[in-house]
Amino acid sequence: MVRKILEIGSGVAVGYATQILTSVGWEVTKVIPNGYDFLTEMQSRWGGGTGGASVFLDKNKRVVDSDDFDILANAPDFDVVVGDFSKQNIHQFALPTNAFSSLDVGCSLISLTSFGLDQLLSNQPHSDLILQAASSLLYLTGEHHQAPQQLPPYTAQMSGGLAASSAAIAAVRAYRLDKQVRRIDLSIVEALAIHSFTQSASYVHRGEIARREPEIKEGLRVVPTLDGYVYCAPGATASMRMDGLADLINEPRLKNEKFQTAVGRKNNYKEFVNLFVPPFKQLTAMEWFLRAEELHLTFSLIRTIDELFSCEQLDERDIWTEIETLTGDSVRIPGTPFFAEPAF
Repeated sequence: MVRKILEIGSGVAVGYATQILTSVGWEVTKVIPNGYDFLTEMQSRWGGGTGGASVFLDKNKRVVDSDDFDILANAPDFDVVVGDFSKQNIHQFALPTNAFSSLDVGCSLISLTSFGLDQLLSNQPHSDLILQAASSLLYLTGEHHQAPQQLPPYTAQMSGGLAASSAAIAAVRAYRLDKQVRRIDLSIVEALAIHSFTQSASYVHRGEIARREPEIKEGLRVVPTLDGYVYCAPGATASMRMDGLADLINEPRLKNEKFQTAVGRKNNYKEFVNLFVPPFKQLTAMEWFLRAEELHLTFSLIRTIDELFSCEQLDERDIWTEIETLTGDSVRIPGTPFFAEPAF
């Protein structure tokens, strides 16, 4: 049975939530207010045309204008309705202020907003960076001696969309069991706050307020090479020895017992960094990565965007999809991060 989804709004979060559902065969009808779609106005990253975000997020969707589509009359025909039901958004669609509680739907109605409905900050203007900051994700990102570091654009919105798509699938499944329509009030900030569950546990149980990564991990995480960077994990835990890394960079002095624990590396930090970091400037990131693989060390390239497109792993997974932009050009972009095929 093909599920039908009605998308109300034009934001990244709502758009990504329903885009994921198209990948499992659900049919999505998107309503835009009065012919205006925020996504088509976003600066395109592909060529000089407009609508880059719309081309990606609206792929495989039917898009209709609110002037030509009666939401109240048509909503019952859809299994799930997903939208931003904040007061400042629903007025664009000429919906009543109580639309979230009164709209008739098939299985579930999902409101996806920044701070949730009818809360202290529900009407506050926001950006992706504000959501990262409000959820503590910004505070926890970066090195402890630096200011908090922001994550890439739309990280918060995409995370909220992923949470909403999961909620939609769960709601449809639950409806099959109990025939109860569910109204789900989903906050992007809350979806982001879940990412700090380990730090939250430390605070609740021990009163510890987590910091960004301590100094001792600097030389063991992002290391500069001849042409870029690698992520280097061996030794990043308190008890892991440095023998493998010492062999990798041919620096036997790193096998000294004083470098074999986090406490020892911290107490001898300057000496440790002077031994550990400089050798990596002798070879390229790929050369170090291949050597580390031979020694079965936990290593990774820190890929640039162009290197992402040449990644054999992603090619083998067939993640890329070709889409046509509003200017008629064909571009290759990442597709849905999973395969969905019938089991039988």
